[in-house]
Amino acid sequence: MPSPTKIIQSIRLLLLIGITANGVKSECLQCMYDGTDKDDCRDYGLVNGEFVPWYLGSQECLGHYGIKIAKPNAEIICASSSSFVNDVRFGFLSTKDARLGLGTNEGGFFEQDPNQNNKVVLNDSITISGKTYDCSSSESSCYNAMKPYFESDPDGKKEMEDICDQLYNEVMNSAQLEQSILRNRLCMEFNEGESIPSSCEPLWDQLEEMINANSSGSCQSFSMGIGTKTPPGCDDLPVGDKKPTSAAPTILLSKYLSTVSTIFTFTGFVLTLLYL
Repeated sequence: MPSPTKIIQSIRLLLLIGITANGVKSECLQCMYDGTDKDDCRDYGLVNGEFVPWYLGSQECLGHYGIKIAKPNAEIICASSSSFVNDVRFGFLSTKDARLGLGTNEGGFFEQDPNQNNKVVLNDSITISGKTYDCSSSESSCYNAMKPYFESDPDGKKEMEDICDQLYNEVMNSAQLEQSILRNRLCMEFNEGESIPSSCEPLWDQLEEMINANSSGSCQSFSMGIGTKTPPGCDDLPVGDKKPTSAAPTILLSKYLSTVSTIFTFTGFVLTLLYL
């Protein structure tokens, strides 16, 4: 039986490449949106309480305005147990406290070092399936021993799946945050009479229409996420297969806007922190 993570990845891939009989691409569902999807995906938001399937702003458009949120490459990290362990040792996960949850049923692979301000470090030794490895003399032997543990041990596979789910959620939230910031920025650029580059279409055409139809609304209203609502088309998925569509991107957006408020000043107002 394939693991839940493998099933989710397979469904995501089918959504990305799905072609109907008449040759029309199937629209990507935001419940599976991980930030690596193609341009047929939509980033749902709420305007006046109604769902709006926003087009995705292209990477060129995001780059034009310097919008880039750091996020892990979950597809590569979670491609195999070997990739996962290599990242735990050298990559994105090498600085994360999530490592404390690895190997818990084997006594744990990592610990907090009080002499290093509770920094998470590899244990001096680890035990896997009754065999003990001396990490103090050879870290490589310990990391190599972890690979089959995450590949075939039920506890290890579950630990890897849990962390990979967290990574996919982080990618999704960061990608949604980028899109929220971009819609807010495009709206303010328009209000200031600035031209919008063609790389921002078709999102800009859609956004301009919404701005004209909601002239009393603020630019912030076009950057809102969907809160705890479920995107259209995602209701029938098993609960465990849904990627959380929490208010996190909206909350993060307010913090981001506060950070850049001293950088982007526009006529009549300064971009300030949202309290949602």
